Amino acid sequence: MEDNENKTAHPEGGVPAPSGALRWVIYDLGHTGFTMIVMAVLFPILFQNYWAGSLPEHLKTSRYGLTLGIASIFVALMSPVLASIAQSGGLRTVLFRVLCSLGIVGMALLSFVDQGCWQWASLIYIVAAVGFFGANLFYDSFLIDVTTEKNRHAISGVSFSVGYVGGVLLLAAIAVWTQHWTLLGFEAAPDPRWLFVLGAVWWLVFALPLLSRKRTHHGTTALDWRKSLRDLGDTCLAFWHTKNVRWFMLAYFCYIDGVHTIITSAVRYGNALGFSQGDLFMALFIVQVFGVPCALIFGVLGKYLGARPVLFAAIAIYVGVAFYGALMPVEPISLLGFAVSPMFVLAALIGMVQGGVQALSRSYFATIIPAGREVSFFGFYSMIGRCSTVLGPILLSVIAVLMHREDAPLYSTRAGIAGISLLFVVGAIFLAFAKPKADATRNCESQIPNPE
Repeated sequence: MEDNENKTAHPEGGVPAPSGALRWVIYDLGHTGFTMIVMAVLFPILFQNYWAGSLPEHLKTSRYGLTLGIASIFVALMSPVLASIAQSGGLRTVLFRVLCSLGIVGMALLSFVDQGCWQWASLIYIVAAVGFFGANLFYDSFLIDVTTEKNRHAISGVSFSVGYVGGVLLLAAIAVWTQHWTLLGFEAAPDPRWLFVLGAVWWLVFALPLLSRKRTHHGTTALDWRKSLRDLGDTCLAFWHTKNVRWFMLAYFCYIDGVHTIITSAVRYGNALGFSQGDLFMALFIVQVFGVPCALIFGVLGKYLGARPVLFAAIAIYVGVAFYGALMPVEPISLLGFAVSPMFVLAALIGMVQGGVQALSRSYFATIIPAGREVSFFGFYSMIGRCSTVLGPILLSVIAVLMHREDAPLYSTRAGIAGISLLFVVGAIFLAFAKPKADATRNCESQIPNPE
């Protein structure tokens, strides 16, 4: 009976093995190379100072915002079909290999983009990001294959922990390469672009166990487009006809877009204001350090006060973060008698709410979805979370052009950060329409059409 249940639960068939779970967890260590080196640190800095360094400040902000926005739009357009394929199995392993390879190669190619060639940097980033996020959609779906339902939460948690370890190691490596290169035996500062190649190698090494994973599906590998589109349509209809879920997903799309925009833009923004690389690296560490305990605190508060009120509080803090960032001074400020970089204060504020918002959003969503649709609904939840860096970058780009002032080059950049608060305000408005659990359950049962 146990084997039959496992075979039913695993789209590609077979009983999960410990080695499969280990391969899956190790991949999280590898793809952190793209998250930290490309998205969080190096690409924003090099785009600001190297590839687009000759452009006026407002055009730097505009071009950077458009690059992130176009990449996210591509991923958003691809993700519904990719998610449907991932659910039905078949070509998941093949497409995972293709997209993962695309991301790794694209990341390495960034090392060869010359100074001033921001167009090439943007194009290669878009290609690499499509590979990275596309591969992650399939990677998430492999969790069903590599472990049993009983151990799924534990294995997923281990992968996140391993990813955080990779992030700390990579941040340390970036700091040594860019600031303490003498420890590596260099007499002069090495080209920071080579970190893209080293990061791609890191990603490849830890991805190889999963890339070499044999397919266990014994059926056809031909893609059934009709079935994929039919499954996608059924899930879309279910979302639309469940009012509380629809309002929450609208809210989530807006405020998590703001969260992700702050994550991807914080380093470039700090660099534009003139903060040192040392301060920026320390800020990234502070975000992670504050995020771990604060996410737990938000979880406890959600348990006793309810997830929805705490989410409102977190969104309000994010509005304050956006305005503090816009008005943030460059000189050190006095805090408890110590001179502290204002960038550290901003990082602490972000770390306080970043993990909590993500954790409570997921747990609240779990309370309002109808029974029997957990997999398909969470598939869309994951997709929206992955593809929700669209509105923010476009908003940054538009504000940078509209608010440009020749006498104050950074005015439009600061205004763009303040403008991100609109996403949190709109998200809070939508969240107000998402009903509590009791009403939500009743609506789910009465409004969802039978997909059969």
